[in-house]
Amino acid sequence: MSRILLAWELGENLGHFSGIIPLAYELRKRGHEPVLCLRNLSRVASVAKGAEFPLLQAPIWPETPTATPPLTYAEMLISLGFNDAESLRSMLNAWRNLLILAAPQLIIFDHAPTGLLASRGLQIPRALIGTGFFSPPRITPFPPMRWWLQHSAQQLAESEARIRATVNEALTRHAMAPLNQLYEIFDVEEDFLCTFLELDAYPQRETNAKYWGSRYLVGGGCDPVWPTGEGKCAFVYLDKNYVEVEKVLQTLAQSSLRVLIYAPGLSEQLVVRYKSAKVNFVSERIELGKLAGQCDVGICHANHGTASALLMAGIPLLLLPIQLEHFLTGVNIQKMGAGLVVHPEAPAKDYSTPLNRLLTEAEFGEHARMFAAKYAQQSQQQQVSKIADRCEELIASRRA
Repeated sequence: MSRILLAWELGENLGHFSGIIPLAYELRKRGHEPVLCLRNLSRVASVAKGAEFPLLQAPIWPETPTATPPLTYAEMLISLGFNDAESLRSMLNAWRNLLILAAPQLIIFDHAPTGLLASRGLQIPRALIGTGFFSPPRITPFPPMRWWLQHSAQQLAESEARIRATVNEALTRHAMAPLNQLYEIFDVEEDFLCTFLELDAYPQRETNAKYWGSRYLVGGGCDPVWPTGEGKCAFVYLDKNYVEVEKVLQTLAQSSLRVLIYAPGLSEQLVVRYKSAKVNFVSERIELGKLAGQCDVGICHANHGTASALLMAGIPLLLLPIQLEHFLTGVNIQKMGAGLVVHPEAPAKDYSTPLNRLLTEAEFGEHARMFAAKYAQQSQQQQVSKIADRCEELIASRRA
């Protein structure tokens, strides 16, 4: 039996935690001891459904918004304290002590740059896991994430050099080897890119990159029960904090669609206002795979897991991004013709027009079904099993 630490440091909500739980189950089933080191411990039971795993609190610091939107992953690290050597040194100390005390035989990092940096030189196999958004290509400088904003190669190189200098100052105080390039933070034994080529946030990714398929929760969800009557069907996964959540609900209420809405935490006032014979709200998570063949359009925030699951069911998507990773996923889906994006910075957002296009222009559904057919042989259990196999190989190689 090996102890395996699964660490999540950055990112909001529970998408990261939901992504590592199936792997934790699989590793435990094989006789290993998964230990979860998490950013947010407050809602573990809602995802893990009572399963008992050893839990640790990940060292975190509050994110500090920058004056201008970060162009690259390197600039994003500024809001996480990577521009302050003294603060970074303290965080590295906390992470390093945690890793030494946990004494794992393998560490799997999910969006954890500080943890990755702190684990350098510990002679423990390490792996990355996630959508690839927080595993940038190993090039200098990192490619721009907001490619539509004006920038120069010199600007990107200079900002990255400043951050690398700060990082190296903090590493030197820990008697750790400095970085020659910032991307060396991500030098790990395995990078589990849990996405598809078509959805990768970085088109500059190395051509030999291995994609393991998207990850999302399978099982435990309820069956879709559609409102009765005539009309096409729409499944909607809404974040209660979306800036125009009521405008979206108005659009759906005024349509001819039969609508199933999952919006955890949405105010009872809005539920009462918009619930009708054709618009139904559900309180339990829907098993998205069961929507295949039943649903004519999906509406979500381009969260990678939800969007992937709906595409795998062959459903065209109306995408309402909330943050940068969502937007990049949405743009990729739009590029392959399987959905349309409502730009998050549009001054007057129009939901009716793209929704009508998705319902009336057959090519959107055709492209979604082509994507589903291309990856029809992939399954979540197969993915988790293969990742667990590779984890055991990494542990065995260290022992050898």
